[in-house]
Amino acid sequence: MTIGPLSTVQLAHVAREHYVKGKSRVEIAEETGLSRFKVGRMLEEAVEKGIIRFEIVSSPGVDLDLSMQLKQRFGLDHAIAVEVPVDSDAEAQQSLGAAAARLLDELIGPEDVLGLTSGRTLNVMARALTRAPSKQVVQMAGIAGPIQETGLEVIRSLSAFPGVTPWPLYGSLVMSDPQAAEGMLRQPDVRATVERFDAVTVALCAVGSWQPANSLMMVNPALTQQDRESLLARGVVAEVAAMLVTDSGELIPDIEERCIAIREPAFRRIGTRIAIAGGPGKARAIRAVLTAALVTGLVTDVFTARRLLST
Repeated sequence: MTIGPLSTVQLAHVAREHYVKGKSRVEIAEETGLSRFKVGRMLEEAVEKGIIRFEIVSSPGVDLDLSMQLKQRFGLDHAIAVEVPVDSDAEAQQSLGAAAARLLDELIGPEDVLGLTSGRTLNVMARALTRAPSKQVVQMAGIAGPIQETGLEVIRSLSAFPGVTPWPLYGSLVMSDPQAAEGMLRQPDVRATVERFDAVTVALCAVGSWQPANSLMMVNPALTQQDRESLLARGVVAEVAAMLVTDSGELIPDIEERCIAIREPAFRRIGTRIAIAGGPGKARAIRAVLTAALVTGLVTDVFTARRLLST
């Protein structure tokens, strides 16, 4: 049975009044002389006849279904699965960095203090920003890896915006021994940044993978081959800001006193903690970090999202 033009006009009018102008069914009933039950049936009919069409709009480049599955599976406050054309580290870093830059617009308010670790993806994010995300930016972990990938480089990019106060950490992420770390932490500029850790309200973190090896921390010169072998034997598969994690979510504190970085209790006090990580080989590390409940949100690529959800 086809629907005639008069009926179409009436159904469309009722639909527009309700869905576009926001009028209640009672208001429409009073204006048209119809009962509110009739108005309700007309709205249902308008859906059935295709006069009303609902479209769920997601952000461009984001897989909505995978994002919601990640959020529900791992009990996250925020989850974004970014669409990438190929499953590669380079593509993941570029796409996730750009997505993280857009995410900051939603997460950061005028009074928030942003905390950051180092990493290639976070450097992409910093370069993608078009405005200062926060008035204060705190480096939460010391220097690791090539200079262009360190937390200092992220801080440098953000401090180029007017009005931003940077809090950098000039010390190495891992020191040779606890005494060297203690000496570094006594330095006034380092101590001043460490004292800002408790002020951080939003943290963005990279995730380093130890098995397979894809970690700036692992290649730190202060870590000896014996150190690496010992930590791998203890089951370390991931790290976030020098916090070492096993598959079961256990944190391994063996070299904590040698590290210039935020400690677990202070990190967990940060209300919003987002991991930005993806690419081939990162799923195991990310899963360990999620198991440890170290983060409240995740930005990853669709390939990694599927791997995380497959087990």
